[in-house]
Amino acid sequence: MQNDQELSEAGYWYRERDEWIRHVLGRPYLSSDCQRVAIFIAMHMNRKDNHTKHQQKTIAKDLNLNPSTVKRAVAKLIDETLIAKDQVQRGLRNRAVNRYRLIFAWEAL
Repeated sequence: MQNDQELSEAGYWYRERDEWIRHVLGRPYLSSDCQRVAIFIAMHMNRKDNHTKHQQKTIAKDLNLNPSTVKRAVAKLIDETLIAKDQVQRGLRNRAVNRYRLIFAWEAL
């Protein structure tokens, strides 16, 4: 495994994201649906902006879940301070879209 000095900025970011995913998967109190939503959000992150923009019904469709299940999962992830969520406008019709950002617990220490 490479050490920190040999990793590029992108490599460091991907390693942090992967560690966040392992952190989420290691939480037995999170349901499997909640973990799937968390992984979806993490895997769709834009590393330059460190966020992803998706409607909850898009996440539900991609994961074959009910939109209310995604809504509960997102609320749980926010309550556990694993993600942060902002609502933004985008697109031609100015539809509201959620912008998610990963919160790395080990950086707050």
